[in-house]
This record gives sequence, C-alpha cells and structure tokens, in this order.
Amino acid sequence: MLGKLIKYDLKAVNRYLIIIHAFLILASVFMRIFLTGRLFAEGIDFDNQKTAVYFILFFTAFVLLIGAIAFATQLIIAMRFYKNLFSAEGYLTHTLPVTTGEHLLSKTISGCIWGIINVIFFHISILIVAATPYTIDLFVKNSFKIQAELGFTDESSSLSITGFLLLYLAVCLISVVTNIVLFYASIAIGQLIYSHKILGAVAAYFVISTVFSLVALILMAFSGLLGASMHPSDSFNFINYMGGSLKLNGIFAVIQIALLYPATYYIMKKKINLD
Repeated sequence: MLGKLIKYDLKAVNRYLIIIHAFLILASVFMRIFLTGRLFAEGIDFDNQKTAVYFILFFTAFVLLIGAIAFATQLIIAMRFYKNLFSAEGYLTHTLPVTTGEHLLSKTISGCIWGIINVIFFHISILIVAATPYTIDLFVKNSFKIQAELGFTDESSSLSITGFLLLYLAVCLISVVTNIVLFYASIAIGQLIYSHKILGAVAAYFVISTVFSLVALILMAFSGLLGASMHPSDSFNFINYMGGSLKLNGIFAVIQIALLYPATYYIMKKKINLD
C-alpha cells in the first residue's frame, strides 16, 4: 500500500514540477548560448557600462529564477500534503485502510524524491551556464593552484577533494529531508488553528525556522566556526572551515528531523482537524 501511496503522491505533483524544471533547463541553455558561452568566445567589453548592466541583470535574473523554482518545488509539495490530508479531500483520504504512519511516510518519501531531483537540476543548471570550454580549460590548467588556495594541499587539511564532495552530497540529501519535514510539521501545527490553518502554518514555519537558525548560530559560535569566519587568521583553512560547517549542519539537520517528524506524526494521529 505504501508504494501505491507514493505513486499517487508523485502523480499529483509531477506535471507541475516537470514543467518548472524543464523551464529551468531551458533558461540555463539560453544563458549559456547568449551570455556565458559568448563571454570569452567573442569577448564582452565590461568597460561598456550598458553591456555590464545587461550581464548583471541577466545573471541576477537567473539566480532569482533558481531560487524561485526551489521555493515553488517546496510549495507544491507542501500544498499536496495539506490538500490531501487536511482539506476537504482529507475526509476521503482518511477513509483509506492506511495508517497515519504510512500517510506521513509516503508524503515524506515522495517529497524527498522531488527535493533531490530539484537539487540535481540546480547543479545541472549551474554546470550548463558555467562550464564553458574556456572555464573548463582554465580550471584544468590551474587546478593545483585552486586546490592550494582552498586548502586541500595544506598539511592541516582534514578532507580530500573526494571526501569533501561526499560530505557535501550527504549534507545536501539530509537537508532535503529536513526541509520537507519542516514544511510538514508547520502545516500540521497550523491546522490546529481552526479558522486560520494556512496562516497558522506560515507562522509556524517562520517561528520554527527562526528558532532553529538561532540555535545553529549559537552552535557555530560555541564550536569556533563563527569566529573563524569573521576573523580569519593566517592559519585559516577554508576547506577545514567548510568541512566543519557541513558536519555541524548535517548533525543539526538530523536532530531537527528527529524532533519534527515524531511531532508531525503525533499531531496527525491525535490532533487532526478537518473542519
């Protein structure tokens, strides 16, 4: 039954998410052909104020587009969760021979699938725009210098390139789960406010996000990472700093999941409100 629930959840959001991610790839190709692909092939005169302004505007628009699509992806997933479980549709959903745990798990898995797809498309779009023949050649020729500047070749470095990439990948995946669970927890809390469910969900999201952000900031301060970033010394190693930040964020993300997922389950099991 869990597999069928996941299948229906994905089917409900696929048509929207496929369209917006296809648009992201098309926008990336457009940027590559008409902007970054010509940046060094023909040479763009940045001394020309008009040209520089066009470049900045297009690049800014592309960054905003990536952010908008990431937000839209999470919003569509969250709205599916709300509509299917807490709106009028929820009356039918809760008549199915499915446990609360299965409903929550299926929504979490389907949401994480598209969350991961969104992260993959984000990186693909960056590669399409930035990985021009010129930049690839420049990177290959200066790869050792780049590694040295980042701190990979330093004796104090605690991570290799492979180790850093694996850590980055792991934290990205955990963060996807955390974001989905945070949205679901906010919606579950918001539906407790009978007359203002959506407003309650939005308020819950901002309150929870703010509290967790403050806790993360305090943890970074106690770990010394915050001070290291604000007042870097001569021995400052960027990769060690990034590695430490990623590890801390990954651990804290797991803690958030451990707190929010059971809370969401409890509310769905004991405090559900379909009025």
